[in-house]
Amino acid sequence: MTQKRFVGAIRFGVLLIGLLVFAGNRFYKSSPKQKSGYSTDLNELRARFNADKGKVRLLMLLAPT
Repeated sequence: MTQKRFVGAIRFGVLLIGLLVFAGNRFYKSSPKQKSGYSTDLNELRARFNADKGKVRLLMLLAPT
């Protein structure tokens, strides 16, 4: 691979990553109906979890450490 093609490939990759980051911020904003942030109420979590009975559910518990 020549140096010009290598530099061109690097530029294309940086441009592609920049576009993906911009598109992610632009198109995946929360809707007005969604709350900003996460709920700390476990009763709300339990109610929403039980409301989806019969569906595939995934519950992830993450620790900050």
